[in-house]
Amino acid sequence: MKLVVLKPFRDKNDHQTIYKSGDLLTTNDLSRVNDLVKRGMCEITSVGDGDDEKADEKKPETISFQQKEYGLDEVKAALEEIGNPASKNAGVKGVSKKLEELTEEQAASLSEILNKEV
Repeated sequence: MKLVVLKPFRDKNDHQTIYKSGDLLTTNDLSRVNDLVKRGMCEITSVGDGDDEKADEKKPETISFQQKEYGLDEVKAALEEIGNPASKNAGVKGVSKKLEELTEEQAASLSEILNKEV
């Protein structure tokens, strides 16, 4: 979390560091954040740090079907092609459930379509 200092104080971990009003402080120690805010020393400016923002970036979602990995959108398109579409906003969990419900014939058709596209 990122905090902005409201009242000057000395760092409890590094006694040489003195924070002045307006300084920025970054820490992941929730109890420390709560204490500083409760005492009126700091206020929260943002939750999370740069690493969290990178984690929020979209990573390609994949689904395992018959021991192979396929892209989520690719599997959705193939399901629609065999006449058993998943909802447009379905995620990995929803599409995986849809795959579990397929009959053997549908699974074979889906496998053909997915392998043809690859």
